[in-house]
Amino acid sequence: MKISGKILDFSKEPLHLANITIVTGSQINKFGTTANEFGDFSLDNEIIQPDSQFRISYQGFKPQYFKASELQDKKIIMEEDNILLDEVVITPQSKPTQAVDKKPSNIKQHLQDHKLAYAGLGGLLGLALIIASIKKK
Repeated sequence: MKISGKILDFSKEPLHLANITIVTGSQINKFGTTANEFGDFSLDNEIIQPDSQFRISYQGFKPQYFKASELQDKKIIMEEDNILLDEVVITPQSKPTQAVDKKPSNIKQHLQDHKLAYAGLGGLLGLALIIASIKKK
C-alpha cells in the first residue's frame, strides 16, 4: 500500500525532515521516511496495511497519529508543543566580608569578581536564543 501527504506548520510552511514512522505491526519504529524540503512524503511498501498506524513527528511539535488509509495525499498541519521551563533564579555567591573601601581599579578585576553573575546572564541569553530559534521552526 502507498501512503503520501504534505506536512506543514501552523503558518503553512513545510516541515523539512519531519518523521513518518510506522508504530504498529512487526516493523514498529523500524520503518518510515522523512518529508522532503517541500514537506512532501511518500512511502510504498507491501507491509503497509490500511489499518497500519503511523506517527508524524517533528521537533517542537506535538506528534500526530494516522491510519495508513487516512494518509492518501493528506495535508497535515502540525501543532506547536509549547514546553514551559521552570523558573530560573540566580543568586550571587556569598563572600566573606572584607574591609575594603576602594572600588575595583580596573575592568579585569571587576569581571573577575563578578564572573558568576556574568556567566549566569550569558546562560540565560543562550537559553532565550534557543527557545526563540525553536519557536521560529
